[in-house]
Amino acid sequence: MKTTPKIIIGFFSLSLFAFADNSADQLQQAQIKLNQCDYAGAVCILDSAIQTAPDLAEGYFLRATVREKQRDSIGALVDYANAIKLNVSEPRYYFARGSLLTRLDRCPEAVTDFNNVVALRQVDYTGYQKRGEAQVGAGNFASAINDFETAIKLNPKAMDVYFLRSQALLSMDKADAALASADEAIQLFPKSAAAYHERSKIKAILKDRENALADLDQTIRLAPDEAAYYKERAYLRAALGDGEGAQTDVEKYNLLVRANRSRPNLQLADSSQ
Repeated sequence: MKTTPKIIIGFFSLSLFAFADNSADQLQQAQIKLNQCDYAGAVCILDSAIQTAPDLAEGYFLRATVREKQRDSIGALVDYANAIKLNVSEPRYYFARGSLLTRLDRCPEAVTDFNNVVALRQVDYTGYQKRGEAQVGAGNFASAINDFETAIKLNPKAMDVYFLRSQALLSMDKADAALASADEAIQLFPKSAAAYHERSKIKAILKDRENALADLDQTIRLAPDEAAYYKERAYLRAALGDGEGAQTDVEKYNLLVRANRSRPNLQLADSSQ
Protein backbone atom coordinates (compact mmCIF):
# COMPACT_ATOMS: atom_id res chain seq x y z
CA MET A 1 0.00 0.00 0.00
CA LYS A 2 2.91 2.32 0.73
CA THR A 3 4.14 2.03 -2.85
CA THR A 4 1.04 3.62 -4.35
CA PRO A 5 1.89 7.27 -3.51
CA LYS A 6 5.38 6.75 -4.92
CA ILE A 7 3.93 5.44 -8.14
CA ILE A 8 1.51 8.37 -8.34
CA ILE A 9 4.27 10.85 -7.62
CA GLY A 10 6.47 9.16 -10.21
CA PHE A 11 3.84 9.45 -12.90
CA PHE A 12 3.15 13.06 -11.85
CA SER A 13 6.85 13.96 -12.12
CA LEU A 14 7.11 12.34 -15.52
CA SER A 15 4.08 14.27 -16.72
CA LEU A 16 5.66 17.52 -15.53
CA PHE A 17 8.83 16.77 -17.50
CA ALA A 18 6.79 15.93 -20.58
CA PHE A 19 4.76 19.13 -20.06
CA ALA A 20 7.94 21.23 -19.85
CA ASP A 21 9.48 19.52 -22.88
CA ASN A 22 6.31 20.15 -24.90
CA SER A 23 6.32 23.86 -23.99
CA ALA A 24 9.98 24.16 -24.96
CA ASP A 25 9.27 22.44 -28.27
CA GLN A 26 6.38 24.80 -28.98
CA LEU A 27 8.52 27.85 -28.23
CA GLN A 28 11.20 26.53 -30.55
CA GLN A 29 8.67 25.89 -33.30
CA ALA A 30 7.22 29.38 -32.85
CA GLN A 31 10.70 30.90 -33.05
CA ILE A 32 11.28 29.07 -36.33
CA LYS A 33 8.00 30.44 -37.69
CA LEU A 34 9.01 33.93 -36.56
CA ASN A 35 12.39 33.61 -38.30
CA GLN A 36 10.53 32.56 -41.45
CA CYS A 37 8.24 35.63 -41.12
CA ASP A 38 5.25 33.31 -40.72
CA TYR A 39 3.76 35.46 -38.00
CA ALA A 40 0.29 33.94 -38.09
CA GLY A 41 1.79 30.47 -37.74
CA ALA A 42 3.92 31.61 -34.81
CA VAL A 43 0.92 33.13 -33.02
CA CYS A 44 -1.10 29.97 -33.56
CA ILE A 45 1.59 27.85 -31.90
CA LEU A 46 2.04 30.33 -29.05
CA ASP A 47 -1.71 30.57 -28.44
CA SER A 48 -1.74 26.82 -27.95
CA ALA A 49 1.35 26.88 -25.74
CA ILE A 50 -0.08 29.60 -23.49
CA GLN A 51 -3.46 27.90 -23.27
CA THR A 52 -1.70 24.74 -22.11
CA ALA A 53 0.73 26.59 -19.82
CA PRO A 54 -0.80 29.93 -18.75
CA ASP A 55 2.24 30.64 -16.53
CA LEU A 56 4.68 30.42 -19.47
CA ALA A 57 6.35 33.83 -19.33
CA GLU A 58 8.53 33.14 -22.38
CA GLY A 59 5.42 32.29 -24.34
CA TYR A 60 3.90 35.70 -23.68
CA PHE A 61 7.23 37.39 -24.39
CA LEU A 62 7.68 35.64 -27.73
CA ARG A 63 4.07 36.30 -28.71
CA ALA A 64 4.57 39.98 -27.89
CA THR A 65 7.58 39.99 -30.21
CA VAL A 66 5.51 38.45 -32.99
CA ARG A 67 2.67 40.91 -32.42
CA GLU A 68 5.12 43.76 -32.80
CA LYS A 69 6.03 42.31 -36.20
CA GLN A 70 2.32 42.28 -37.00
CA ARG A 71 2.12 45.93 -35.92
CA ASP A 72 -0.26 45.01 -33.14
CA SER A 73 1.21 47.30 -30.51
CA ILE A 74 -1.72 46.99 -28.12
CA GLY A 75 -1.57 43.20 -28.18
CA ALA A 76 2.20 43.29 -27.76
CA LEU A 77 1.96 45.52 -24.70
CA VAL A 78 -0.61 43.20 -23.13
CA ASP A 79 1.67 40.22 -23.67
CA TYR A 80 4.74 42.04 -22.36
CA ALA A 81 2.77 42.97 -19.24
CA ASN A 82 1.81 39.33 -18.70
CA ALA A 83 5.39 38.17 -19.19
CA ILE A 84 6.65 40.72 -16.67
CA LYS A 85 3.95 39.79 -14.17
CA LEU A 86 5.08 36.17 -14.35
CA ASN A 87 8.81 36.98 -14.15
CA VAL A 88 9.65 40.38 -12.69
CA SER A 89 13.38 39.66 -12.70
CA GLU A 90 13.89 39.20 -16.46
CA PRO A 91 15.50 42.36 -17.94
CA ARG A 92 14.76 41.32 -21.53
CA TYR A 93 11.05 41.82 -20.93
CA TYR A 94 11.45 45.37 -19.65
CA PHE A 95 13.94 46.16 -22.41
CA ALA A 96 11.60 45.02 -25.17
CA ARG A 97 8.56 46.80 -23.73
CA GLY A 98 10.58 49.96 -23.10
CA SER A 99 11.80 49.96 -26.69
CA LEU A 100 8.24 49.63 -27.98
CA LEU A 101 6.99 52.39 -25.67
CA THR A 102 9.77 54.68 -26.93
CA ARG A 103 8.72 54.05 -30.52
CA LEU A 104 5.12 54.79 -29.54
CA ASP A 105 6.28 58.10 -28.01
CA ARG A 106 5.24 56.95 -24.56
CA CYS A 107 8.66 57.88 -23.29
CA PRO A 108 8.01 58.47 -19.56
CA GLU A 109 6.65 54.92 -19.34
CA ALA A 110 9.65 53.68 -21.29
CA VAL A 111 11.99 55.36 -18.82
CA THR A 112 10.37 53.36 -16.02
CA ASP A 113 11.01 50.10 -17.88
CA PHE A 114 14.62 51.01 -18.56
CA ASN A 115 15.06 51.89 -14.89
CA ASN A 116 14.33 48.22 -14.24
CA VAL A 117 16.73 47.12 -16.98
CA VAL A 118 19.52 49.21 -15.46
CA ALA A 119 18.77 47.89 -11.98
CA LEU A 120 18.92 44.29 -13.21
CA ARG A 121 21.84 44.69 -15.64
CA GLN A 122 24.01 47.45 -14.23
CA VAL A 123 27.05 46.69 -16.38
CA ASP A 124 25.20 46.52 -19.71
CA TYR A 125 25.61 49.79 -21.58
CA THR A 126 22.55 49.21 -23.77
CA GLY A 127 20.18 49.76 -20.85
CA TYR A 128 21.66 53.21 -20.24
CA GLN A 129 21.65 53.99 -23.97
CA LYS A 130 18.02 53.07 -24.38
CA ARG A 131 17.01 54.90 -21.22
CA GLY A 132 18.86 57.94 -22.56
CA GLU A 133 16.89 57.73 -25.81
CA ALA A 134 13.65 57.55 -23.84
CA GLN A 135 14.76 60.50 -21.71
CA VAL A 136 15.32 62.51 -24.89
CA GLY A 137 11.80 61.64 -26.02
CA ALA A 138 10.48 62.77 -22.66
CA GLY A 139 12.39 66.04 -22.91
CA ASN A 140 14.77 65.18 -20.06
CA PHE A 141 17.95 66.08 -21.93
CA ALA A 142 20.25 66.45 -18.91
CA SER A 143 19.26 62.99 -17.66
CA ALA A 144 19.72 61.62 -21.16
CA ILE A 145 23.25 63.00 -21.37
CA ASN A 146 24.09 61.40 -18.02
CA ASP A 147 22.86 58.06 -19.34
CA PHE A 148 24.84 58.42 -22.56
CA GLU A 149 27.95 59.29 -20.56
CA THR A 150 27.51 56.14 -18.47
CA ALA A 151 26.96 54.04 -21.60
CA ILE A 152 30.18 55.39 -23.10
CA LYS A 153 32.12 54.59 -19.92
CA LEU A 154 30.80 51.03 -20.03
CA ASN A 155 31.50 50.66 -23.75
CA PRO A 156 33.76 53.35 -25.27
CA LYS A 157 33.40 51.70 -28.70
CA ALA A 158 29.64 52.22 -28.89
CA MET A 159 29.82 54.80 -31.68
CA ASP A 160 26.09 55.51 -31.90
CA VAL A 161 26.05 56.69 -28.30
CA TYR A 162 28.43 59.54 -29.13
CA PHE A 163 25.99 60.66 -31.83
CA LEU A 164 23.05 60.45 -29.45
CA ARG A 165 24.96 62.50 -26.90
CA SER A 166 25.73 65.14 -29.53
CA GLN A 167 22.08 65.40 -30.49
CA ALA A 168 20.99 65.74 -26.86
CA LEU A 169 23.58 68.45 -26.29
CA LEU A 170 22.31 70.32 -29.35
CA SER A 171 18.81 70.14 -27.92
CA MET A 172 20.17 71.95 -24.86
CA ASP A 173 21.79 74.59 -27.09
CA LYS A 174 25.25 73.33 -26.14
CA ALA A 175 26.73 73.51 -29.63
CA ASP A 176 30.37 73.46 -28.57
CA ALA A 177 29.85 70.38 -26.42
CA ALA A 178 27.92 68.69 -29.24
CA LEU A 179 30.80 69.29 -31.64
CA ALA A 180 33.28 68.06 -29.03
CA SER A 181 31.28 64.84 -28.73
CA ALA A 182 31.36 64.44 -32.51
CA ASP A 183 35.10 65.20 -32.55
CA GLU A 184 35.66 62.50 -29.94
CA ALA A 185 33.83 59.99 -32.10
CA ILE A 186 36.01 60.86 -35.09
CA GLN A 187 39.18 60.49 -33.01
CA LEU A 188 38.05 57.04 -31.93
CA PHE A 189 36.70 56.01 -35.34
CA PRO A 190 38.80 57.91 -37.92
CA LYS A 191 37.78 55.60 -40.76
CA SER A 192 34.06 55.76 -40.05
CA ALA A 193 31.96 57.54 -42.64
CA ALA A 194 29.13 57.70 -40.12
CA ALA A 195 31.28 59.70 -37.69
CA TYR A 196 32.11 62.38 -40.27
CA HIS A 197 28.53 62.35 -41.49
CA GLU A 198 27.23 63.01 -38.00
CA ARG A 199 29.60 65.94 -37.50
CA SER A 200 28.60 67.30 -40.89
CA LYS A 201 24.94 67.26 -39.85
CA ILE A 202 25.74 69.16 -36.65
CA LYS A 203 27.70 71.80 -38.55
CA ALA A 204 24.91 72.15 -41.09
CA ILE A 205 22.40 72.70 -38.27
CA LEU A 206 24.71 75.40 -36.92
CA LYS A 207 24.80 77.00 -40.41
CA ASP A 208 28.52 76.27 -40.73
CA ARG A 209 27.93 75.02 -44.23
CA GLU A 210 31.48 75.17 -45.59
CA ASN A 211 32.87 73.00 -42.81
CA ALA A 212 29.81 70.79 -43.03
CA LEU A 213 30.65 70.31 -46.69
CA ALA A 214 34.26 69.41 -45.84
CA ASP A 215 33.05 66.69 -43.47
CA LEU A 216 30.59 65.44 -46.05
CA ASP A 217 33.39 65.28 -48.62
CA GLN A 218 35.32 63.05 -46.23
CA THR A 219 32.19 61.00 -45.60
CA ILE A 220 31.91 60.29 -49.31
CA ARG A 221 35.60 59.47 -49.63
CA LEU A 222 35.09 56.81 -46.96
CA ALA A 223 31.77 55.52 -48.35
CA PRO A 224 31.69 56.37 -52.07
CA ASP A 225 28.84 54.00 -52.90
CA GLU A 226 26.25 55.41 -50.48
CA ALA A 227 23.73 57.31 -52.59
CA ALA A 228 22.18 59.24 -49.68
CA TYR A 229 25.44 61.10 -49.02
CA TYR A 230 25.48 62.53 -52.56
CA LYS A 231 21.91 63.68 -52.14
CA GLU A 232 22.81 65.52 -48.93
CA ARG A 233 25.86 67.07 -50.54
CA ALA A 234 23.77 68.22 -53.47
CA TYR A 235 21.50 70.10 -51.05
CA LEU A 236 24.50 71.60 -49.29
CA ARG A 237 26.26 72.64 -52.50
CA ALA A 238 23.09 74.21 -53.80
CA ALA A 239 22.74 76.18 -50.54
CA LEU A 240 26.31 77.42 -51.02
CA GLY A 241 25.53 78.48 -54.59
CA ASP A 242 27.51 75.70 -56.28
CA GLY A 243 24.93 74.67 -58.85
CA GLU A 244 27.42 72.76 -61.00
CA GLY A 245 28.65 70.72 -58.05
CA ALA A 246 25.07 70.07 -56.96
CA GLN A 247 24.20 68.82 -60.45
CA THR A 248 27.20 66.49 -60.40
CA ASP A 249 26.03 65.02 -57.09
CA VAL A 250 22.49 64.63 -58.39
CA GLU A 251 23.81 62.67 -61.37
CA LYS A 252 25.94 60.47 -59.13
CA TYR A 253 23.00 59.91 -56.79
CA ASN A 254 20.75 58.84 -59.68
CA LEU A 255 23.47 56.58 -61.07
CA LEU A 256 23.75 54.75 -57.75
CA VAL A 257 19.97 54.61 -57.44
CA ARG A 258 19.63 52.98 -60.84
CA ALA A 259 22.23 50.45 -59.76
CA ASN A 260 20.12 49.23 -56.85
CA ARG A 261 16.64 50.37 -57.96
CA SER A 262 15.72 51.31 -54.40
CA ARG A 263 15.13 55.08 -54.53
CA PRO A 264 13.35 57.54 -56.83
CA ASN A 265 15.35 59.74 -59.17
CA LEU A 266 16.41 63.11 -57.80
CA GLN A 267 16.01 66.29 -59.88
CA LEU A 268 18.27 69.30 -59.54
CA ALA A 269 15.28 71.42 -58.47
CA ASP A 270 14.83 69.05 -55.53
CA SER A 271 18.37 69.65 -54.33
CA SER A 272 17.71 73.29 -53.57
CA GLN A 273 14.93 72.53 -51.06
